Amino acid sequence: MQQPLSYVGRITHRADGEARRVAILEATLRLIVKEGVRGVRHRAVATEAQVPLASTTYYFKDIKDLISDALTYFAEKTLWMNNTLEQKSFQLLEMLEADSELIVPDKVAAHLTDFLCEHIQTQVNHRDDRILEVAFHEEALRNPALAEAIQLLDNGFIQTIEQFFVALGSNTANADAHQLLGLIRWVEYQSVISGELDSDFLQQTVGACIDKILRVIK
Repeated sequence: MQQPLSYVGRITHRADGEARRVAILEATLRLIVKEGVRGVRHRAVATEAQVPLASTTYYFKDIKDLISDALTYFAEKTLWMNNTLEQKSFQLLEMLEADSELIVPDKVAAHLTDFLCEHIQTQVNHRDDRILEVAFHEEALRNPALAEAIQLLDNGFIQTIEQFFVALGSNTANADAHQLLGLIRWVEYQSVISGELDSDFLQQTVGACIDKILRVIK
């Protein structure tokens, strides 16, 4: 289950004010995609959002607050993808439990590999989102507050994957979850920077990782 983040900038309860705040956050995300986090400046954001400069400083006096809220907004926007991953993973478990013939290591591995490859393909298709993920993770190395938020989000991913492996009977579910998330992130990153996703490589790489994890599950 994804952990919720909190906004730190000024919140408004007026519809026009909320629309302007969202426009600023959307503009911030576009700037990060185009120029990286270092491109986020009040004047640049105001220009991108087509709002007065005073609006950005009104809602976000500190540029770090703007970046932090941009991460929170981004996490909320992409939450549906993470919820879908969680739902599909446990639907797969239910299917395996309902059909005893599928509880064969090779068949479990095949189903899980196909499921993860489909997820990675979907992630790679959302190229700007992957750029934003990498940019926020890199900025977290310099920004302790952002690092805390990133860790909270990543721990949510880990917990979801860990629960899946616990349900499969793994005694090393946490380590399995870290290994698998690391692989997913790496393949996504390589696919985005190369501009293509090699389906055969994806199947082989994910399949080999899943085989190794499932091999030690009794």
